[in-house]
Amino acid sequence: MWRLVLVLFAVLLAGALGACGEAASGNPQEDQDRADPAARPGPEARARNLLLITVDTLRADHLGYAGGRAAVSPRIDELAAEGASFDQCHAPMGMTLPSVTTLMTSRYPDETGVRRNSQKVAPDEVTLAERLADVGFRTRAMVATSVLQPHASNIEQGFDDYRVIEQEGWMTDHAIQILKHDFGKDPARGDFLWMHYMDPHQPYEAVEPFASAFDPDYAGPWDATEESLQRIFVEKIDLDADDLDHIKAAYDSQIRRIDLYVRWLLMALASSGHEQETLVVFTADHGEDLYDHNHFFYHGSSLYRSVTHVPLLFRQPGTIPTGQRVTDLVELVDVMPTILTHLGVSAAPPGVSDSGGRPLRGHDLAPTDPERRRAGRGLAFAQLAGRVYGVRTPDWFYVSNPSGFMPKSIPVEGRYTIERRELYDLRTDPREQVNIVEEHADVVQQLERVLTDWKGSLDQGASQDQDLDAETLRMLEQLGYVEDDH
Repeated sequence: MWRLVLVLFAVLLAGALGACGEAASGNPQEDQDRADPAARPGPEARARNLLLITVDTLRADHLGYAGGRAAVSPRIDELAAEGASFDQCHAPMGMTLPSVTTLMTSRYPDETGVRRNSQKVAPDEVTLAERLADVGFRTRAMVATSVLQPHASNIEQGFDDYRVIEQEGWMTDHAIQILKHDFGKDPARGDFLWMHYMDPHQPYEAVEPFASAFDPDYAGPWDATEESLQRIFVEKIDLDADDLDHIKAAYDSQIRRIDLYVRWLLMALASSGHEQETLVVFTADHGEDLYDHNHFFYHGSSLYRSVTHVPLLFRQPGTIPTGQRVTDLVELVDVMPTILTHLGVSAAPPGVSDSGGRPLRGHDLAPTDPERRRAGRGLAFAQLAGRVYGVRTPDWFYVSNPSGFMPKSIPVEGRYTIERRELYDLRTDPREQVNIVEEHADVVQQLERVLTDWKGSLDQGASQDQDLDAETLRMLEQLGYVEDDH
């Protein structure tokens, strides 16, 4: 019923944007419902539609605009210049479902109970899609990974149409048809389309001609196969700069292909005639270690910057000022409230004081108005398996691992080393290589207290395991996504 009550408002808004109006239904009760102000966005709405693009395993610093290899991401770089880029955004975990759940609920993994890819979203969590559906949006999603499988993960809550299409080219083609011919065409309701790409996730299959162009002269012994990368990690093999760059070239070549898909999506949106009234948000679920720590290349065992630092871009032509480069420390929990504010939608369903009785943890980042920006609290939190926690400030990153937990990594024989306490000075050591915990007892004490207070403020959610078949469970274990007791 809540989808009906938005019709009158949507007609008025569409008229203001040049769309055609719609007559009253002739049903007095329906017309009264349409006029209910509690169920529709307020006049501060700046967009009618939302295109959300998320990319799996995308390190922010491998994009050209953020300091990455030249020519890796030309269209994404343009997208950053066309709106606002938040250059210090961090994910809460190096796993897809926990981080995507945080993105979609503005709540941390300990609160949602989704701490691993083998768990699921509780039915009473309120997602971004559910909030937009409540006020009449048509909600559709296409994802390229079985980790986000509907009914198993429950991340599909609130979507009218939710599809897993693991072939990313086909997925993009389907989205292009929607954007060209269907997206934004109904004057009585907004459109929300979410696209989630799997690359540049492992395995790093080199995409030509890009991989050869990025590293044309390599003649060394290493490649980016699973076997090679597992051996490097388990045997702790030291690579020289050329070897490492060759492996990174394969990873970057996958980013280059994703950049093409993003270009095609944005071209289709432009041809739809609804680009001006559509908010585009681009981000990632997490990054990738890529040998920065422990000779490790992947993500599920790490909570360092290499894995938590993700891109975050907002664009709406004529509404969001172009060329904003925001260096404030923000988190994925800030994305949902920023989107809702931009669309003029309350964080809570009508009659509920907050999101389903659960407070949103993020802040509106105000990309339309830099003067009023409230960029979070100046902190970013990370966690791993409910055992290891980290807190980041602009100057410091502190890790607390009181039990000495070493996560299972790839393959099973490998363990990812994390000290019981770690402290990094980000001003002199931005890649978090030198643990100086013994030199700054005062900083450690302060940040330990921040972590304790933060964990104490969270509503601890009960984890619910998915019903997984043996093959899916084996796949997740191989990827290091199933917690063990060591």
